[in-house]
Amino acid sequence: MKRRALLTLSASSIIAAACDRAVADKPQLVNPGRGFRWIGEFENAGSGNRDDAATLQRAIDYVREIAERSQDTSQLPVLLMQSGRYALNRTIETAPWVKLCSVGGVLLDFSQAADDCNGIECRNETSLPPTLLRFPGSRSPFLDGSGGTISILGPGIQRAQGWGVVMGNRRPGYSGVVRDAGGRNVVVSGWRGALKFDPINVYLSSWISSRFEQNREEGLYVDLPISQRSINSGERMTFIDCTIAGSNRAVRIDSDSMDFVFDSCSFDFNGDVVYFDRSARYGTVSLHHCHIEGIDRLLVDATQAGANLRVNVENSIVLPRRWKAKGKPNSPRRLVSGSARFSASAVEWRFEAPAQNPALPLIGEEVPVEHISGLSFQRIPALAWRGSLLNADSKFDSDPVGMQPGSLTHWNISPRSTGGLEFAASDANKAMEYEGQSTESRALVLRVAPGASTMTIRNKSPLAVRVGQAVMATCVADTVGGALAIDLSFEFSDDLGNSIKTDSNLEYPSRSLPVARAVVPPGATRLFVTAQISGASGRIRITEFPVWYAN
Repeated sequence: MKRRALLTLSASSIIAAACDRAVADKPQLVNPGRGFRWIGEFENAGSGNRDDAATLQRAIDYVREIAERSQDTSQLPVLLMQSGRYALNRTIETAPWVKLCSVGGVLLDFSQAADDCNGIECRNETSLPPTLLRFPGSRSPFLDGSGGTISILGPGIQRAQGWGVVMGNRRPGYSGVVRDAGGRNVVVSGWRGALKFDPINVYLSSWISSRFEQNREEGLYVDLPISQRSINSGERMTFIDCTIAGSNRAVRIDSDSMDFVFDSCSFDFNGDVVYFDRSARYGTVSLHHCHIEGIDRLLVDATQAGANLRVNVENSIVLPRRWKAKGKPNSPRRLVSGSARFSASAVEWRFEAPAQNPALPLIGEEVPVEHISGLSFQRIPALAWRGSLLNADSKFDSDPVGMQPGSLTHWNISPRSTGGLEFAASDANKAMEYEGQSTESRALVLRVAPGASTMTIRNKSPLAVRVGQAVMATCVADTVGGALAIDLSFEFSDDLGNSIKTDSNLEYPSRSLPVARAVVPPGATRLFVTAQISGASGRIRITEFPVWYAN
């Protein structure tokens, strides 16, 4: 037994030593069409000057020539990059079936390249047939840092105009496609954007355990192609265990038919997280088990895009602390806007300061919400969504400045104040803050008559309601001196105006989130909502009085 163990040990030692020598010597393989080749084998020894870009491109072209000569990508050698720095001063062009693999940590350094230079362009503008195996050489990362991270460093976020990695063809008509291609253990920093997709024949892309961070404009960007539409692109673009951080927009999509899946990813300190540009018309972005932290603007911005887009967030954490605007509190604010359909399930929202305007929902009322369930809030509660408003004039912008109390189109006020009623542009009102800038918002300004202890405001025309629906309302008001007490009541009636129920045992202002809620009782079809305001000191400013369905 001892002799057999000794022989086994000796054999293992010999094999290990032989492998070590093989790695050290970087040999020319007997059959160059199989196995692996070291990048260093393709150096131009006679030039006298080391040119890493030329060396790397020669190695890639060598594998490309084998594939084109054999019309097959199933038996190609991989290209091994020894650990170290490779100074690259121009774009490297490759294909999805050319495998660049690291042996140790590899730095592809484009810091001295031209400002408009891209780093690595992965295209498949060839006439290679798919074969019965359907592009077999593509089914693994074309950038594989499993043996040590591959870092792609750009010219710097201040001056770079290119992207670290570009995928997709430039023109339709080629039989080659960029499918089943992606990266593993790759870091891309110092560019205008990290990863750009040209949406022509690019799909089934997968990136694993990679970081796209510290790039000026975009972490991931889907460009608008020359054809003005996506062609055979966008199916299941998958990111697993990735970090997209430190960019103006984490994900920017300016094309149609793109479907992204993010699983166990982090979106840290970005302006917008998901931004749909003007040419995005349909497609889906799904975030599962993600951590989202540091948002200067919006979690989802679809204000410029089409109506057939979807965003789904589930089993995730959102901590919308500001990134660059550190002076602003982490309080509930608008985080989803525009026309994209939205759903959220089991999402934990983490806020650290009270809402500046409790009537402002996290999800804009214009957003078509598919479903919301299982939302939780850490420390500070927030209004998730207001749905469609029941009252037409919740922000008091239907009447001109100077309108008297008895002439308002949608509201009755009692008692009338001796100072009359006026509308004013409110500089102090920050409820309409959007993209870091204050948007001027009108407010209903009332001067309280001497001796008047209370004042009421009530909708003039009844609101149509449906039995069994939960109706919600809030009134946002303040005064110059002292604190206001605001009590809300719901008065339900039938079509003939017969009273069905008056619900005045509501939640405002006893709870930290001052929203009143009631369920429409059987037989009720109409609703009046009344706010009774007391504690005013000469002047009351009401910025909003919305009524909406809870779901």
